[in-house]
Amino acid sequence: MRPAMTCANCGRQNPPGALYCLDCGQKLRTDGSPSGPAFAASPAVEPARPAAIPCPRCGTSTNPAALYCGVCGLPTADMHAPAAAPPAPVPIVAPPPPVATPPPPVAAPPAPVLVISPPPAAPFALASSVAPRPAAADRPEQRTDNFGAVHAAVAVPQIVTILKDGSEGPVYRLTNAATDIGRHEGNITLPDDPYLSARHARIQRRNERHYLRDLGSVNGIFQRIREPVELHHGDVVLVGQQVLRVEVLSDGEVSLGPVMHYGVMLFGTPEQPRLARLVQLTSEGVPRDVYHLYRDETVIGRESGDVVFTDDVFLSRRHAAFRLDRAQRRVVVRDLGSSNGTLVLCRGERELLDGDIFRVGHHLFRFDAAPRGAVAGAGTAGAAR
Repeated sequence: MRPAMTCANCGRQNPPGALYCLDCGQKLRTDGSPSGPAFAASPAVEPARPAAIPCPRCGTSTNPAALYCGVCGLPTADMHAPAAAPPAPVPIVAPPPPVATPPPPVAAPPAPVLVISPPPAAPFALASSVAPRPAAADRPEQRTDNFGAVHAAVAVPQIVTILKDGSEGPVYRLTNAATDIGRHEGNITLPDDPYLSARHARIQRRNERHYLRDLGSVNGIFQRIREPVELHHGDVVLVGQQVLRVEVLSDGEVSLGPVMHYGVMLFGTPEQPRLARLVQLTSEGVPRDVYHLYRDETVIGRESGDVVFTDDVFLSRRHAAFRLDRAQRRVVVRDLGSSNGTLVLCRGERELLDGDIFRVGHHLFRFDAAPRGAVAGAGTAGAAR
């Protein structure tokens, strides 16, 4: 006769042949042999048990006083005891003929009855045995652990890829304190993007906030602006496919005045008071065209504006405007409701807010502080209208 199995977790003596402890559900053995650290042999003790109930999972007769099935570990709370035999039919006896009786005296009001609420369900009872579960669309996201306990899922911030047609692509959950993005190194690697550095950018979590910063990459990080932004000398702006560097003119360049050559004034286009210029940067690594900002506001677009790029299908008809503050010698850029937005090269570290859109290399991402459904038109990267 096999010895009883003593649970190494709670010390209960289980009947011979049991694979799981009847009190705590701890697995007693894995290979069927009496050796192993999970149990110890002890004299066979078989306590008296009430009528056994069959386990719906493995069919083994199980003591209803136990907490788990001894063979498969199923909690006995999930088992249902066999229904009791129906009571024997009671013979129907014809009632006696009615007898005239005096009206009964008025009875006193009944004494109050104390109603005791039933005890709460056991901790391991399934929620379905207490109340019906809400529909999937009405309940929050849930997860279930190894013991069947249901917990509400924690909302984890994420970045969502915005594809060229404006739809959503791969989603990356920001579960680490620091998430690095790169071409070959980091938590998110994008080897098909030749404009990414090996380790390009980092999203850092501090005090439940997320911050984006460049890791010394070649092309930097561009972030889409939500409101007018002041630009400084050397700032780079991305509109459509045009990469424009802002250069604030020095005092000597603001107004050069007419040029005299051998006492003769040089003939040319009349000069205009200017404050800054936009230098078009190319993939060849050298500037191409230069656009001086001499108007109070200079509009850039694909069809209408002061500076027009008719071949850029990613530009809107009127895309962005550069406004001059001559008194303060400031340049401010604002988006004109374009389809693809106006992006500015990040300097230093910036906090990411819900819905912020940024670009690294050829990849466009949207930061979601909490998972949400697709938002139409957010981060559209397709051809502009």
